[in-house]
Amino acid sequence: MKTYTYINKVIKMLAGYGLLSVILLCLTNCNGSKKNTFDPNKPIVTVTIEPYRYFVNQIAGDDVNVNVMVPAGSSPETYEPSAKQMMELSHSVIYFKVGEIGFEKTWMVKLHKNAPKMKIVDTSERIESAKTKSGYVDPHTWMSVDNAKIISYTIRDELSMMYPDKAKKFYERCEAFNKHLVELRDMLNAIYLGVRLRGNRQSSFVIYHPVLTYFAREYDLEQFALEDEGREPSIQQIQNIINLAKSEEISVLFVQKEFANRNIQTFINATNVKPIEINPLSYDWEEQMLLIMRSLTKDTVSDKAVLKAKARRKAENIQQ
Repeated sequence: MKTYTYINKVIKMLAGYGLLSVILLCLTNCNGSKKNTFDPNKPIVTVTIEPYRYFVNQIAGDDVNVNVMVPAGSSPETYEPSAKQMMELSHSVIYFKVGEIGFEKTWMVKLHKNAPKMKIVDTSERIESAKTKSGYVDPHTWMSVDNAKIISYTIRDELSMMYPDKAKKFYERCEAFNKHLVELRDMLNAIYLGVRLRGNRQSSFVIYHPVLTYFAREYDLEQFALEDEGREPSIQQIQNIINLAKSEEISVLFVQKEFANRNIQTFINATNVKPIEINPLSYDWEEQMLLIMRSLTKDTVSDKAVLKAKARRKAENIQQ
């Protein structure tokens, strides 16, 4: 009881001097900014977004620490790195960048100045670019199984040159990952072709931010975006997409938390299309690829296959 009374007196005293809010803020920040639990004996590899942490992990295994600049739940179009992140970046040996997404276009020069010894590798260089309907090159290269294979080769080659003593392991892991990508592609093809034969496939879809241009190219699909190049759509543009969705009987609308706004709701109200939430920025890249295909084909039979593939992949990782 005496302790409780003493604490109350201290709190009132701090409040009187206007210091309570400052201390609470400090405590919140200390609790909120968790330190990276990196192994000091392993090199740090930096990537921009979570899917690339997934790709690096498949090739490098536990031989490196992976640092992600844009945390989960943040938009790579608008995110600004913290001072702590800039400081931590200086310890990175290599940066595998996506290519031309917003964060990289805005910050890459500053990031390199902050870590001049860090090698920057553009993982999109070997990828054949795809354009949106508005004629802009889509920077979301990772949303494609074929592109994931190319990205994995780039990661393998760069890490092997930097750490030749571990090259054999990187090549072996890359080969195992690419075998898995073949299985994933077969699974996606099976869902796509099987449902297509039943005439239950959507050949077109609407999305707010056009992140699936490469996915659409692989499966001969049409992507209609409400927004392009980060610009807010006009009333006329939204109306044009609404009219198109009605005339083409498009029933799939993909949405992302990072781009939730009134324009999406306007489209939903006018078309009665049920939105499907996807997360192209998720570490669970494979799961997202399957979710997108199942949503387009209205397929629900593949869930067991997905779980089976995940269990097999987990077993492979344990063996490695």
